[in-house]
Amino acid sequence: LMMFSPLALASVSLSQPKSTEFDKAIITEAEHHGLSRIELDKSQTFTVLNNGKVLGTLIQGKGWVREVQPVCFVGWSKDGKKIDQFMPTIGQGDWETVGCHKVESVGLISKKDDENAKLAVIYTIEASDHYGNDYYVVGFNKSDDIFYDASTTEKFQNSYLKTIADLRKVYQK
Repeated sequence: LMMFSPLALASVSLSQPKSTEFDKAIITEAEHHGLSRIELDKSQTFTVLNNGKVLGTLIQGKGWVREVQPVCFVGWSKDGKKIDQFMPTIGQGDWETVGCHKVESVGLISKKDDENAKLAVIYTIEASDHYGNDYYVVGFNKSDDIFYDASTTEKFQNSYLKTIADLRKVYQK
């Protein structure tokens, strides 16, 4: 009997969620992380499927810290109801010097049958005197949890790539 990680040799895809039962739970989680005026970006929220089996829903949102700092976040719900993971992205931590204006796009950047699927998020960021793009890459572990892929994210920094297709080309080289 051979054992593979859940995403090994599989076909991962994204689809629009059939339900938004997670709305209240993700807003509560964002508030717990100190955010207010939370907005969910349903056009960039996706159910992640592995060979047709639902792994979870990747939820995109934005809130405000102390009414002055816009922060984007990623939520992960395995059952579409409760929030299993919550990650502040642009606007906090390594990105606290910029604000998150909006999510531009979300998409798979790994090859169809890669052992480890990777999803990238492209953000429009607000710096002191201009707008730009920044990136956040997540991967999946054997428990179908998501994790921040710092090394892949760092490869894209200062690259000026504008689309998921561009990120995919660079990642797959």
